Amino acid sequence: MNQVTIRMDAARPLREDDLEVGKPLVLPVYDRSGALLMPQGALVENEEQRRMLLQRGNLVPLARRAPAAVDAPPATTIEAMNQLHRDVAMLHRRLLSGTAAGVQERVAQLIACIETHLAQDADAALAAMQMQLDPANHAARQAHAAIICVFATRAMGMEAATARALAGAALTYDLALGPLAAQLNGQSERLSYTQLAQVRAHPEVGLRLLEAAGITDPVWVDAVLHHHERLDGSGYPHGLRGAAIREPTRLLAIIDIYTAMLRPRVYRDALPARMALRSIFLERGKQVDEGLAMMLVKELGVYPPGTLVRLANDEIGIVLRRGEDAAHPQVARLVTADGARGGAQVLRDTRQPEYQIVDSVPYDRVPGVLAQAAALWD
Repeated sequence: MNQVTIRMDAARPLREDDLEVGKPLVLPVYDRSGALLMPQGALVENEEQRRMLLQRGNLVPLARRAPAAVDAPPATTIEAMNQLHRDVAMLHRRLLSGTAAGVQERVAQLIACIETHLAQDADAALAAMQMQLDPANHAARQAHAAIICVFATRAMGMEAATARALAGAALTYDLALGPLAAQLNGQSERLSYTQLAQVRAHPEVGLRLLEAAGITDPVWVDAVLHHHERLDGSGYPHGLRGAAIREPTRLLAIIDIYTAMLRPRVYRDALPARMALRSIFLERGKQVDEGLAMMLVKELGVYPPGTLVRLANDEIGIVLRRGEDAAHPQVARLVTADGARGGAQVLRDTRQPEYQIVDSVPYDRVPGVLAQAAALWD
């Protein structure tokens, strides 16, 4: 039996913000009798472990966490964008539990973070999410959508308040789908009637959760409610058609389709970015807005930053920077033609015939390459 190591009068209940999946504990965790469960620095490995720790009435010391060092170096854009999806996951949990407070202010902070890092290095911000395509990470997809939203609305010159409201919608539009996402993404059989009803209801359920948290902005509300509407009237929940779908909502609809296609499902492989963009482009003027589809292809590029590619000389590299045209980005070599890795950074101009991109390469085909690639934007 564990020895009691903390007095009850020196402890407080464990809170959501004490735990982050994939990060070491800032404070040790004790059970309700005061026995140590997890020492400071132990890793919270997954969402199930996090949920169990919160549900069992566990305790942490009353001492507050130490303030961050004043001279701590600023996070890189890659690190900041990876933290973003963890922050989005926390926001979603609070909204779903009905315990969220200050949602508008928190979302504004997340959007400001995106804006700052897009201004600092837009290619790194886009690459961070292109390298985080795990279908089980529902919050990463919402973060990805928000980054593209901020990036695209800047390119469009959209009015600032409208753009920020749309970014807020991108961070929360699939809120109600989160609890179902893991099951649906891993399911190969057809959806049951109950599942189909839940999927079709998620825009309205998500909107009610946001309204309960005080969100009333008309752009934000409309985009959350109508991001599955289609120009030809085939969408849901209201079957809106054509001009009845607002421009900001049309943009979120395209970004939703794009970020979904990039992520694998049990019943299909992930689509490379170029194929996802091509599919959207072919639907222009039918289901999605033609001008917005063309803008997205032009601004993101056929091979967005963070895309792993094979070159004509059989090297494997990663798209580091967008190029002067959509089809010819700058690539950093990661693997030589004979399979060797590492060494000094070598950049390839994909306008040159020997360095032209011939195909996209899934990350799982080159194990361990992610850590090597992320360091390129430091």
